[in-house]
Amino acid sequence: MAVTSVQTLSSEQRTAFWGLADVLIPATDSMPAASEAGSAEKWLDRALAARPDLVAPLAALLDEAAGRDPEAEARRLHSEDPDGFSALAQIASGGYYMNLKIRKRIGYPGQGKRPPFSDEAEYDLRDGLLDPVFERGPVNTAPAPAPDLVEPVAPLSFALSGNGDMADVLVIGAGAGGSVAARHLAEAGFSVVCLEQGGWENAGDFPGDKLEWELVADAQWSPNPNTRRHPADYPLECSGSPITPVMYNAVGGSTIHFCAQWVRLRPQDYKLRTLHGIADDWPISYEEMKPYYEQIDQEMQISGMAGDPNYPPGPAPLLPPLPIGPIGRKAAEGMNQLNWHWWPAAHAIRSEAVGSLAACERTGACMWGCPKGAKSSTDTTMWPIAIQHGAKLVTGARVREITTNGNGLATGAIYIDREGNEQRQEASVVIVAGNGVGTARLLLLSGGEDGLANSSGLVGKRLMLHPYMSVLGIYEENLEGWLGPWGTQLLSLEFADHDESRGFPLGAQWDVMPLGGPLFSLFRHDELPFDERWGPAVHDLTESTLGHAFDWGVGIEDLPHESNTVTIDPALTDSDGIPAPKIRFTIDDEMRANLDFQLARAREAHEAAGAVKTIVADWSQWGWHLLGTTRMGDDPATSVVDRWCASHDVPNLYILDGAVFPTSGPMAPTSTICANSLRCTERLIARAGLQRIPA
Repeated sequence: MAVTSVQTLSSEQRTAFWGLADVLIPATDSMPAASEAGSAEKWLDRALAARPDLVAPLAALLDEAAGRDPEAEARRLHSEDPDGFSALAQIASGGYYMNLKIRKRIGYPGQGKRPPFSDEAEYDLRDGLLDPVFERGPVNTAPAPAPDLVEPVAPLSFALSGNGDMADVLVIGAGAGGSVAARHLAEAGFSVVCLEQGGWENAGDFPGDKLEWELVADAQWSPNPNTRRHPADYPLECSGSPITPVMYNAVGGSTIHFCAQWVRLRPQDYKLRTLHGIADDWPISYEEMKPYYEQIDQEMQISGMAGDPNYPPGPAPLLPPLPIGPIGRKAAEGMNQLNWHWWPAAHAIRSEAVGSLAACERTGACMWGCPKGAKSSTDTTMWPIAIQHGAKLVTGARVREITTNGNGLATGAIYIDREGNEQRQEASVVIVAGNGVGTARLLLLSGGEDGLANSSGLVGKRLMLHPYMSVLGIYEENLEGWLGPWGTQLLSLEFADHDESRGFPLGAQWDVMPLGGPLFSLFRHDELPFDERWGPAVHDLTESTLGHAFDWGVGIEDLPHESNTVTIDPALTDSDGIPAPKIRFTIDDEMRANLDFQLARAREAHEAAGAVKTIVADWSQWGWHLLGTTRMGDDPATSVVDRWCASHDVPNLYILDGAVFPTSGPMAPTSTICANSLRCTERLIARAGLQRIPA
């Protein structure tokens, strides 16, 4: 992330800027005003260079502000021009809190290097902190659902061929599911080609350890592709949805940009229809998935600890857990007061170095890519092995269409390369792993008017997004609330199960999240009136919130409604002219009731831990997990793929991402996506054998 200092405002505009900035951030007995912070012009230039998108609107409002009373003008902008005021506030605050002298005054060390001590994870659990969790046992004491019978391995109905340029397997998408499939197929000796519209990311380019991090986190590095607008991104038409799906296109996919939570679905999450008469059962069970969960924990270099009483017993992940830190310990103390479940979270983050791969330094910016390269994203865990075994990874390849022949089989794909040229890749088997939005989009763009593999009419329907909100707790103690992982220090399944007495279906997983630095801390107070947010109050808010706060995040399990859809927009296209997806999603009354219930309980958890103030934050404008649009099931009339994720209609077409989820579960899905991809890939390998059959 290169940042250069460039003169972007005139001297007259700078004079107006400092007048306004000093209204927002004035001098007090202990803190200097914005213009008096030392090298203020240098830090202003650095903030402007970090956010070039704000320069033009800022310059325009400064021209209008010239000669006016700064305080009156700042108040006018706050009440009448929210976009202009936001540009002013972001640059003024961004430059001020990047200033190293200011950081020293407020006691903020930045998101830099803070690796844990070797015994720190154990120390954080001292004095029997977990004893109440073990004494209480599982939250849900109902008997586990019976395991499903697994059908015996049968021959494929199609052949794999080593014929010239035709790959055995074409994988579309180099993210979680596609990476696992590509690695294991390549290791088994099959020729594999993967088409990925993004490229390789360089950990040194990620912003988390840069002074500009908080300024760019919701701009160039936003999780929202409509905001981020990287060359590999495609636009989303979301005018009919309060939620914009978030994703990342790169080698590693959204494992580059995710928070690295690593949690499995539980046995009961696979059987909602059987247990509660809600939605659908999965055609598979936890018992069938368990060995693949365990194997993928090793391959993905997961950090965590075994023993959570809410799961069947099993081996620990590859690496020991990360420390829960001061915020995790504080949260756990509150949960113990209430006798509510919590557990130190597992992460796709290396707590120890693995070969040349780095260990976590708790930078605390996991969601924006790990600048230390310590996250177990699949570009580091899966792709080096896949490539070592001969897999070919084509980056900058935006797939336009899956091709088929007259026998109802997929034959490959047509894609647009980085130069804008149309290319064709043929293969005996096609695996799509483009997430719940991208996969549905591609199928709807292929195979004719109704799309490919869509005899059920369900492609693009039943979209689930895990609406998410949080409650911030502010504490008197300094909890080092900027420390990573971000990530989650601990999670709770206390209210994850369905409880009919609540009056709404399903539940939610909770997770403890850090707050970040001064800009993120102050952002949580943006709804306050001007005099309570700006002026001398800005210093009081920084002192009370920075390092003293953390979130209990709440991600609810949403039901698969056919009215929540991915379709093809008739007008919007990506940069290659390929029609963009159109999102329709409603947060209905039942989801709202679930969120309200969970948020009220999260507030109780903070209060039990001693919080002096709580603030609800609504993150539901972002759809964190993209699930359900090509449902897995046994009946071709009511599902898109079978229990092995092969299309009912096109037998050599597989879907190995979250689109196949029949229900969303209350947990983050990446562990299940990877384990399911491994399960289906191993069966494909077992059925195919290694004998090549000429075309």
